[in-house]
Amino acid sequence: MEPSVGSWLLAAAPIVWLLAGILVLKWPTYKVAAVGAMVAAALALTYFGADLRLLLFASSKGLSLALFVLLIIWAAVFLYNLADQAGAIAVIGKAISKASQDEVTQALLLAWCFTALLQGLAGYGVPVVVVAPIMIAMGFQPMVAVVACLVGHSWSISFGSMGSSYLTIQLVTGIPGDIIGPQMALLCILPIFLTGFSVAHIQGGFSSLRKSIPLVLISGTMMSAGLYGMNLLGMAQLAGLGAALCGCISTVVYAKVVERGRLQAPEPAAEANLRMGLLVAGLPYFALIGISVVLYLPPIKSALSRFYLGFNYPSLTTRAGYVVEAVEGYSKILLFSHPAPILLVSAFLGYLVYVRLSGVAPGILRAAARQTVKTTVPTTIGITTMVIMALIMSDSGMTRLLAIGFALVFSGFYPIISPFIGVLGTFLTGSNTVSNITFGKLQYEIAAAVGNSPVTMAGLQSVGGSLGVSVSPSAIMMGATSTGLGGQEGGIMSRTLRYCLPVVFALGVMVWAITLVGGG
Repeated sequence: MEPSVGSWLLAAAPIVWLLAGILVLKWPTYKVAAVGAMVAAALALTYFGADLRLLLFASSKGLSLALFVLLIIWAAVFLYNLADQAGAIAVIGKAISKASQDEVTQALLLAWCFTALLQGLAGYGVPVVVVAPIMIAMGFQPMVAVVACLVGHSWSISFGSMGSSYLTIQLVTGIPGDIIGPQMALLCILPIFLTGFSVAHIQGGFSSLRKSIPLVLISGTMMSAGLYGMNLLGMAQLAGLGAALCGCISTVVYAKVVERGRLQAPEPAAEANLRMGLLVAGLPYFALIGISVVLYLPPIKSALSRFYLGFNYPSLTTRAGYVVEAVEGYSKILLFSHPAPILLVSAFLGYLVYVRLSGVAPGILRAAARQTVKTTVPTTIGITTMVIMALIMSDSGMTRLLAIGFALVFSGFYPIISPFIGVLGTFLTGSNTVSNITFGKLQYEIAAAVGNSPVTMAGLQSVGGSLGVSVSPSAIMMGATSTGLGGQEGGIMSRTLRYCLPVVFALGVMVWAITLVGGG
């Protein structure tokens, strides 16, 4: 189908509806997403040449991808509820608050550095679901906690989840890892600093922003150096983890050296279990990190990768000529290294230790399960319908048409638009990895056609998609669910948009200016 203003507007209709439903009508996200899926299906059938078979397969893919994400949500929320029921979250919050007596530093340590550390291991919403409740227990407002975590960890996602997004952009574009990795690391430098300043502003406005300048400059430099250095050493899959660790260490050192005795830290709102020390309270999270590191070691990961649940889908072609390529093992759920079983094993280990060493009642297991079911039902519906909508748009050619339209209109300024296309993919699917699958090759081809560096544009695709997680409805639903803000997703999105869009724009303008000077 040839791009036209009419076809582009029709392709954009489901996205326009999502924004209007969430931000203007303020409907619950799961209702908006359900209507959006129906709108996408109707347009695919009536205008974009899809048939019922294509819709069936696209919906099946959506269910597969949704299950991949939902398993993580259910397990992560269960882990948090278990720790909360045991009083461990209050213990962790009190211990972390002692690392610094300053609320700005606490926010940066948790929402900017520690979330990135968890992203380097598990990803898929785990950082927000785990860290935002800890911040609330320390005394931060729920809205501040969830927005700060969504924005703060977004710089790290391209190299998070043991490099899943990095591997994806490498595979779909054919660019060798030793070329695309360092390029992406360089593109991440500006977002690292800007997301740090954003977290400070979210926490306390311009006064906190001014106060955070020395710390953000120091820790941001350490994280940038770690990210780029590990890519040069050929360790891209661990680069996000290593960079975040550099940030955590430098922030704690800064707090101990510079801020000692400055302010009295707020006590966590929840009452801590006095028989529980930090080592016991944090054991499930320490186990989560340790198990993840072991399972992602190349020999072990390779050996376990053949045990998975996934479905094969055939190649299809719409009446408009858009080809959907065949795929084997779509949205593989690795039975031993998917984040969900790691989270559940960590929760079980935590349960045993809580009961045996801290006198916690065995009934917390059932209570945590009940609370998990109660809080995740709307999220489950919303994410499922959201992902089905995204797959219908992708497999009917609507998503590709949107990207081509952007490229045609803004060809002279394509470096500015490129990261926004990455944001678009993540907005629709909630996954930088899926955004790279959807748009990575297309961005590579468009860049070559308009005279920009395909490597740079592929990197912008992934880094833009990484930043876009902070405004993704599915990610926002996860954060709202874990912080008791269910039904306030529109308010969360309106705040994350204020930070995400300027950072993405600044990144695009920077690259555009560089291409003007360097000639491409």
